[in-house]
Amino acid sequence: MEVGVDKNSKITSILYGVGLGMISFILGLCSIYVVKPLEGSALLQYSNPFFNFILFLGVTVLITFALRKKMGGIWDFSKALKCIYIMLVINHIVASVSTFTYLKYVEPTLQEENFHVMMNARIESMERSTGFASEEEKQKTIDVSIEQMEKDNESVANMTLGARAKGFIITLLPYFLFALMLAALTKNGQKASSNPAV
Repeated sequence: MEVGVDKNSKITSILYGVGLGMISFILGLCSIYVVKPLEGSALLQYSNPFFNFILFLGVTVLITFALRKKMGGIWDFSKALKCIYIMLVINHIVASVSTFTYLKYVEPTLQEENFHVMMNARIESMERSTGFASEEEKQKTIDVSIEQMEKDNESVANMTLGARAKGFIITLLPYFLFALMLAALTKNGQKASSNPAV
């Protein structure tokens, strides 16, 4: 049976990538909108990893199996890798463009408000810390941390198109590694002909 990546497989991978991208966009918005309600809560530091890493990984695995099933339930490692990588790249494009557009034109002040919530949480955490030799050292460390956070926030806010493109390209490597893992997890080659995939 032919397991190469034909035009229909590429189109299907792109469509699934668009769907995954919209889900990623929604998960990203969830992680943004829970910041204020969780202000002052210990759960705040876990909200972003939960939505943008744990849930994203789970959804991606499910969609990958759905993609394989859509293609007949049979693919070898090579086809799996190519189709999954196409899906992940399209996902990244859709999610990034959607998030940028939403935060730029729909909720332009949301990121700045969340930044202050996160900065206050960081300051409170450092103030509660007992790992400093003196109050002066603690205050100096807090001041340096605040200055660094403000610089990081400003650099993100003023990021040029070139810097965004560079960031996009850099992100393609971890997506490729993720595609490798998913391909190894979902490949079934010719064996699936006697044992249909889910």
